[in-house]
Amino acid sequence: MSSNDFDAAVAASRAAVQAMGRGDPAPSLALWTRRDDAVLANPLKPAVVGWASIEAETRRVAATFTEVAEPLAFEEVSRIVTADLGYVIGFERGRVRRPGSEAVVPLSLRVTTVFRREADGWKLVLRHADRTPAA
Repeated sequence: MSSNDFDAAVAASRAAVQAMGRGDPAPSLALWTRRDDAVLANPLKPAVVGWASIEAETRRVAATFTEVAEPLAFEEVSRIVTADLGYVIGFERGRVRRPGSEAVVPLSLRVTTVFRREADGWKLVLRHADRTPAA
């Protein structure tokens, strides 16, 4: 697969993050490997391992958002792609609304995403996000 295929996987993951901000987990879930070695590490919970746990956590997180007040901004810091593995490190920033609130709150995350090339394309095998540290 070419680096264009990896670029498409990264673009799909960014679109999936936008969808999560609207409470829709489906695009994110479609990106994940179904293998047992996948890891999702969100800012406020312990990391989860394996498809079943990732699916449940992704659905839980999506339910904590109702709206993206503006398109999220993605700042890429680094990217490396090999024949079978690729990663992107960067920041995701925006403003979101939570269920039951009219308040729009800032969201700023430092994120590492790792993809593995599988038979059916590039699949997400790790997403680690934490709150952006103070400057």
